[in-house]
Amino acid sequence: MSDLRDDMRSGMIYVYKLICDNGGAPCIFRNLLSLSICKPHIRTSAQIGDWILGFGGKSRPELRGRLIYIAQVTAVEENGEYYAREQYRRRPDCIYQRMPAGYKYVKGSHYHGPEDIEHDLGAEPYFERARILMSKRFCYFGAQQGPSLDAIRDIYDDLPRDYVKHHAPDIRDRLERFIASVFEQFGQGKHGSPTQGDMAMKCHQSEGDDIILPRCSG
Repeated sequence: MSDLRDDMRSGMIYVYKLICDNGGAPCIFRNLLSLSICKPHIRTSAQIGDWILGFGGKSRPELRGRLIYIAQVTAVEENGEYYAREQYRRRPDCIYQRMPAGYKYVKGSHYHGPEDIEHDLGAEPYFERARILMSKRFCYFGAQQGPSLDAIRDIYDDLPRDYVKHHAPDIRDRLERFIASVFEQFGQGKHGSPTQGDMAMKCHQSEGDDIILPRCSG
């Protein structure tokens, strides 16, 4: 656990609440977790080494009060390369194809639609959101009951709905301990299937804005 704690101290921790967990965001395929659609603020700012925690939103009974996933960013695909490389083409969340003059929605994809290109990838001609985060170091629980939130229940309950909140160092320390305990207890990997079976559900909004916890100074 100490090695994992040491590894956390140089990165950011991003925390948000999901209202949709249907396999699209995050997407896990062949032991690789990707975040390619939704959460553009996280995708455009997170760096390799940073951590992401996705909790279930309180407005969804099937998600409420649960950890859906933890992932450390281990790779980033910039400038829409995710949608251009053949190695990613079979992934369920590779729903766009990069074209000479932009992107097109891949007909028959399970998630989102042509109307979501600007939200997911940004406005043309720059498509500044076409940045995809990937992780080979993750714990995904989905519908499987994951760890108890008792140790951080107050943190979960106090997550803001509509704004970014910078947590005090003691909160950061508790979250680091929580992350380390989850990996120690469950081990990394996919532990369950997506909570929701409706692939047409939109995951555009979490219950609040992305919450960015400051880097540790030590």
